[in-house]
Amino acid sequence: MDVTHLIAKRIKQTNISKSNVSSRIIKIAVLAVAIGVTSILIALITGRGLQKAIANKTAAFSGHLIISTFENNSSQLSLNPFIIDDNFLSIIDNLNNIKNYQKVAYKAGLVKYKNNFEGIVFKGIDSSFDQSIFSEFLINGRFINLNDSKTKEIVISKYLSNRLDLKIGDQPIAYFKKDNSQSIPNQRKYKVVGIYESDFSDFDEIYVFGAIDQIRILNGWFNNQVGSIEVFLNNSDNDILTANKLYNNLPSEIDVITLKSKYANIFQWISLFDLNILIILLIMLFVGVINIATALLILIFERSSMIGMLKSIGAKDFQIQKIFMWNGLQIIIKGLFYGNFLALGFYFSQKYLKWIKLDPKTYYVSSAPVELNFVEWSLINFSVIFVCLLLLWFPTKIISTMSPSKNIRKG
Repeated sequence: MDVTHLIAKRIKQTNISKSNVSSRIIKIAVLAVAIGVTSILIALITGRGLQKAIANKTAAFSGHLIISTFENNSSQLSLNPFIIDDNFLSIIDNLNNIKNYQKVAYKAGLVKYKNNFEGIVFKGIDSSFDQSIFSEFLINGRFINLNDSKTKEIVISKYLSNRLDLKIGDQPIAYFKKDNSQSIPNQRKYKVVGIYESDFSDFDEIYVFGAIDQIRILNGWFNNQVGSIEVFLNNSDNDILTANKLYNNLPSEIDVITLKSKYANIFQWISLFDLNILIILLIMLFVGVINIATALLILIFERSSMIGMLKSIGAKDFQIQKIFMWNGLQIIIKGLFYGNFLALGFYFSQKYLKWIKLDPKTYYVSSAPVELNFVEWSLINFSVIFVCLLLLWFPTKIISTMSPSKNIRKG
């Protein structure tokens, strides 16, 4: 075993057995590293969790890509339909990154029940709609029967059900404007079979789900016409690449936009979490390095006679520095152990108990989501060790200025 390691181990045992200044400072340094690592990891798992939860929730309502006409993609409504046929769908099917897609249409309307009125956007869907993605939001009742294309069943949000005083089984009347603004609006009676809640106010306040054929009938569309196609990807990180491939292969009048461009403000906001994580990482690293460096400097001055003796018998400055670097590494490893233990405790408790609550109007979720990425987790730990050891090399350079004769006499 390296003699520098043996001496460092001996110093550590001496500090544990004695109640001196350096032993107390070392404990403070370990605590500082533990708190810093805990803060960094909690920021990472909550930041990543919130990013993933908001992105997944947004995608559940709109898909990762939206295929439609240029007019429709610049609006929340399906202003102009387009025809889909086997050739059109085969272009989508032939791309590797496509998980599934659904044919939809949007139409603005007004829902009345008793004396209550609310403006809505009716989202028409068919059997291609993936109910499993939406099932986590359904809090009461069931989803509409998609096997019946003419069904008049609808699913509304908890927000709208409260505003309209609607319950499962109630039959509100919806009014839809005709193309001729002077005409009497179309009205349809629907049956509420399900209530959902996504905590996403932008969606909960307006969206009602029903059969796409209801919109086709109201607008006078053919059965092969839709307002848009919402595409779900296997890897949403490659959304721009997939969107470009679709755009280049589809007819010229068809546009393809990504979810991130449609809801740019939301995705720009959650991208700021990366900056928050970086800032916390830098601050905590700085605090940790300062505390460890202070502990090592005190340890060096306490052991000045030992340093003088080692120099007198031919030990090089580099070898003596390694002794104290070993002590620094032990402080870092101990702090990392406690920091990781506390961070993992937070992760599992929040994941299963959800004890930290958030305001859905601000964060789009009711409790703080957490996400654990093993690669990022490992990278944080190794980065802390590497950066701390690299920066600790500089304060230990003070050893080179120590005179053997003076320090031996002090001892």
